[in-house]
Amino acid sequence: MPALVELTGRLERAMVPVEPSTAFVRSLGRELIAASRRSQRAARRLRYGLLIGAAALGSAASVAGVVTFLLLRRRGGGHPRPVA
Repeated sequence: MPALVELTGRLERAMVPVEPSTAFVRSLGRELIAASRRSQRAARRLRYGLLIGAAALGSAASVAGVVTFLLLRRRGGGHPRPVA
């Protein structure tokens, strides 16, 4: 354990805290804001794409329902046949 305490003391003396430069802080802030905006734009595009996809799928289902109804009606499946 004494070796660990000595190592800790040596590290504390060698690793002096450093303040980042003002230019670095500003640059980092700009980069983080830009990354956040890109992420928000990507999320909006994804939501928009999902909305368009859902609308297209709903439209396709409606068309399929109408086609199915018309085909069944044409085959006589839409009306009960009278018993002779």
